[in-house]
Amino acid sequence: MAEALTGAAVSAVTAVVESVVPHLWWLGLLASAGAVLGAAGWVRWHLRGQAALRCRTAVDLVPARDFDPSVAEIERHAARLARVPAEAGWLPRRAAGVRIRHWSVDGNLATRLEGPARSADLLRLPSFPLVEVLETDRGANGEAQPIRFAGVDPLAKSGGGGNR
Repeated sequence: MAEALTGAAVSAVTAVVESVVPHLWWLGLLASAGAVLGAAGWVRWHLRGQAALRCRTAVDLVPARDFDPSVAEIERHAARLARVPAEAGWLPRRAAGVRIRHWSVDGNLATRLEGPARSADLLRLPSFPLVEVLETDRGANGEAQPIRFAGVDPLAKSGGGGNR
């Protein structure tokens, strides 16, 4: 009986192989087309990432001397920065991130936020009181240009009192 089952299994496998062999060229064609489409998709994704990295925007955050943020303000700012990749849309991960740089100019801390150009509006939003948001594009005199929103008056400067 075991020989009968083995013989039936062998004949079934033989029948499947004989029916598949004439169509192997289709399988080869499908595999080749899949490889070509996969490579083209990868190249497109790579070029999209390179284009996004070339077209990034940056803003400087310059705090006043009496700047002292609360924990809630810091959490709000962090949550806003976490939304930047989603605002940028469908981009490769390496191009959707936010770069944060801190440095000191004459003893004053400054921060530069750099991110995808698609999320420029989100990066330009003021997130802290007593922090000035400046464009990184320099004017004719070499100084950073403050961002002004249409129809919105600038905030009054505080007199150094820390009242909130």
